[in-house]
Amino acid sequence: MTPPESANAAPPRVSAIIIFLNGERFIAEAIESVIAQTFADWELILVDDGTTDGATAIAQRYAAGHPDRIRYVEHPNHENRGMSASRNAGIRVARGEFIAFLDADDIWLPRRLEVHVAALDANPDVSMTMAPTLLWSSWDDSAAQRKSRWMRSDYATELGLPVGKVLEPPIVAIGFLESHGGNVPGICSLLARRADVLAAGGFDDRFRTLYEDQVFFFRMALRYRILVIGGVLDYYRQHPSSACHAAGGAAGDLQMRPIFLEWLQDHMIDGGFKSRRLWRAFRGEMWRFDNPRLHRWMTAPRRLIDAWNVSTRRLVITVLTPRLYNWMRRKFRLSVVDVENVH
Repeated sequence: MTPPESANAAPPRVSAIIIFLNGERFIAEAIESVIAQTFADWELILVDDGTTDGATAIAQRYAAGHPDRIRYVEHPNHENRGMSASRNAGIRVARGEFIAFLDADDIWLPRRLEVHVAALDANPDVSMTMAPTLLWSSWDDSAAQRKSRWMRSDYATELGLPVGKVLEPPIVAIGFLESHGGNVPGICSLLARRADVLAAGGFDDRFRTLYEDQVFFFRMALRYRILVIGGVLDYYRQHPSSACHAAGGAAGDLQMRPIFLEWLQDHMIDGGFKSRRLWRAFRGEMWRFDNPRLHRWMTAPRRLIDAWNVSTRRLVITVLTPRLYNWMRRKFRLSVVDVENVH
């Protein structure tokens, strides 16, 4: 379990939290990516969410080998309580000034913490930094992956927000809504001040898998200033046994989004958030779920165009390389969120 700490030990600046449910294939690589950080003032908290494979032994071995920096935590009776409860368990025992998250199948690049900590140190009025993440498929060199250059292609996510500018709340939350959740960053690509995470309420234990990250993002983005960092500093591994795929992928996401939006509506009412643009964006997103038949009828022309163009898109995918295709998409289609007209 958790080793005792010296009463005189100074708290680290960063508490990194890795939650895991199984994942013996990848967890050592995730832990090693934390150990390899150029920024050395960190602790690592490994939260076991009821693992049944060898990942528990791997985590315990790292904790025993680095008792001054790595701690192993589990729920009572080795229970499985879900991703939100596990992240909250890590937050409760964290001692750092900053909180960072990493899933057990993803990795950080060596300068990840160094860059984010420097950004928060330079902007003491900012509560959280975020950055694009790399959707990482090339890690898998299996025969199935080699058949398609698209399946083995890596590309960076787009946040649609200006880099290096302090963004006042709730503009980032508005951007998440106006993009229908498409610009939400990966959980492994942010750094937040622990005091603000605690004040915002952390994660909601009721969201066990899908949308647990968006609950956290909205709690932070509605209240605090955020800074976007340019450049990829973490890799989000793509594989069929990930938590997202296990929860149903896109179909599960679509099923959970109305539940999340109901939560968000209550949260904004209880928090007294009054931005007109925020509520307009929320109503626009909720409308398509409240009126599915009307939404389907009104979007019929767009769906017909999409169906008509499907062969063209397949041709583009066949002819263009993934890198060129994604460059063209960013060049001609990406629209940055309007950060000036918040109210």
